[in-house]
Amino acid sequence: MVGVERNSAPTAAPALPGRGPEPPAPDHAEAAGLWQEALVSHAAWLDGAGEGRRCELEGLKLESLRAPRARLRRASFVRSAFPAADLRGAQLEETAWRECDLSLANLAACEWNGATLAKARLDDACLASASLCGAVAEECSCEELKAPGSRWMEARIVRTAFRSALLPGAAFHQASLLECLFADADLSGALFYRARLQFCRLLRTRAEAARFVKAAIEHCTFSRCRLDGGRFGGAKLTGSAFEECSMEGCDLQGAELRGTRFAGSRLEGARFGGACCAGADFRRADLRGARELTLHQLLQARTDQTTILPWGAPGPAMRGMR
Repeated sequence: MVGVERNSAPTAAPALPGRGPEPPAPDHAEAAGLWQEALVSHAAWLDGAGEGRRCELEGLKLESLRAPRARLRRASFVRSAFPAADLRGAQLEETAWRECDLSLANLAACEWNGATLAKARLDDACLASASLCGAVAEECSCEELKAPGSRWMEARIVRTAFRSALLPGAAFHQASLLECLFADADLSGALFYRARLQFCRLLRTRAEAARFVKAAIEHCTFSRCRLDGGRFGGAKLTGSAFEECSMEGCDLQGAELRGTRFAGSRLEGARFGGACCAGADFRRADLRGARELTLHQLLQARTDQTTILPWGAPGPAMRGMR
């Protein structure tokens, strides 16, 4: 469907018995014409003009599209490809993208609020300062995505991979992330206030000064991450693992650490005031200089001879110690 419902799809229709092979896909000029027709008709539809039709593109492939600030709110795209497109500042609220390719696209400052992306490719795309508040992204590929300052508040992100993605300063307030992967990514200064992360993996990811205040981080794995200066105040970290992470100066005050593992992690200068450490696992953790971590809290946690206690002595923590 190409904006005008009479053009049901630019892809070839299946061959019927007794008929020849499928016609070829539209060439670049024809595809560009279909796009322009859909854009004009959709604009009329948005304005309430009687001759307008909602943009519904299926199977269209158009490289290096130039449509900055396009008005595409509530448009639908299925199995379409727009590699290296220029859609800077486009209005993409409540759009639907299923099995679409937007690799290398410039989507900076786009408004994606309420959009739905299913199995979409955003590899090496630019989403700097883009807004995806309330968006839904399922099984998307965001390898080498460049999205500093992007906003994902209240978004729902499921089984999406952010390999080598750049997301410094991104805002994920109250977002829900399920089974997502951040590998070799940059989340420095990212904001996860009251976000919910479940079964997510963060591998070799930079997240210095990231804020996870009052977030629910359940059964997630942080491996070899740089979390120095991160804020986890009041966060629920149940069943999560911090493996060989740098967590110097982290704020864990009031955090729920039941079943949380810190094997091989460095927590020098981290703050634990009011943290619930019952069932926390500090074996192989370096707690030298940790602040507000009391002996009572340590006795509730699991420590052994591989633990370095806050005063520099090896564990395990025992009654009557300093």
